[in-house]
Amino acid sequence: MRNLWKHTMRFSGVALFICLLIGLASPALTSAQSMPNQGLGSVEDNGIKLTLDGYSIVNHGQNIRLHYTIKSNTDIEVNPQAASLMDSPHLWIEHTLVRENSDTFKKVGKNEYKGTIEAQLHHYRPENPHMTFKTNGILNRKGEWTIRFVLNNAEF
Repeated sequence: MRNLWKHTMRFSGVALFICLLIGLASPALTSAQSMPNQGLGSVEDNGIKLTLDGYSIVNHGQNIRLHYTIKSNTDIEVNPQAASLMDSPHLWIEHTLVRENSDTFKKVGKNEYKGTIEAQLHHYRPENPHMTFKTNGILNRKGEWTIRFVLNNAEF
């Protein structure tokens, strides 16, 4: 009888530990995205509006995917073979430059595109770092589009 009590207590302790681990990990698993409806910011230049809709932290916190929308007030032809809608987009974590790894996009409406830029995050990141996204060309038009936002370190 005494051994049964000992095993029951061990099992209960292990079950409680697993439940705590799942409970602590689940908010981190579900909050790996910024609030897409609020957006991270918008800027307009030369008739083109760039909006950063949100971000996703992927690959176990190694990469960031920035989700964006581009709207133009004029019809601009885009080469379907184009690798990107933007000229050399740059992403900074505080003062450290990060280059994008990939850019995918699609036309979703008249003069409107949605896309995702993926970049590698650095291993060392200060707590809740300021991030800056900048490009000097969108849809073959020159201009300056810069958006600053805060990356929530609790998400990865």
